[in-house]
Amino acid sequence: MALFKKDKVRQLVKAGDVAGVLEVITGAAPAKERADALHELPRFADEIEARYKDAVHAALTGATQDPNPEVRSSALFAWAELRWDDAVEHLMAAADDSEWIVRVFAVTMLGRFPEERVVLRLRAVLADDSEGMVREAAASSLGELGDQGAVEPLRRAASGDRDREVRRSAEGALKRLEDDSPG
Repeated sequence: MALFKKDKVRQLVKAGDVAGVLEVITGAAPAKERADALHELPRFADEIEARYKDAVHAALTGATQDPNPEVRSSALFAWAELRWDDAVEHLMAAADDSEWIVRVFAVTMLGRFPEERVVLRLRAVLADDSEGMVREAAASSLGELGDQGAVEPLRRAASGDRDREVRRSAEGALKRLEDDSPG
């Protein structure tokens, strides 16, 4: 049955049926189907801007509060891809999600937004999150953003984080920052 449901989302996408995709997201469809539909939304960015922005905004806002972590993660992907003015706020809020996998997704998506407030938030996540995979993602995102202000927090993580993978990610991010630095 799950294969049929995934095919339903594919059929809606293939037909360019934004309203149908929205109906899946906001309706009583199973979580996996809603997550698939959310993941496909950015394909319709132009049409959404022209005709569906308010409805999609409401659907994404609701999906970021969904009980299912896969739905929340797919909503974060859509926020990041659509790059609306309030996308960063939703991503930063999700960096505090109760599920570590959603926090990983949030800090990874934040790495697409070269803003000072994002760098500050990622530094805090790198220093304070209880889950190593989240800190690892934060280190990687800091390296991708290329902000030289992240060097000291990354050095601390590279030399002192309790998780080996976080240390490796911080070392890689430092290398990227050194390679990108002028002079």
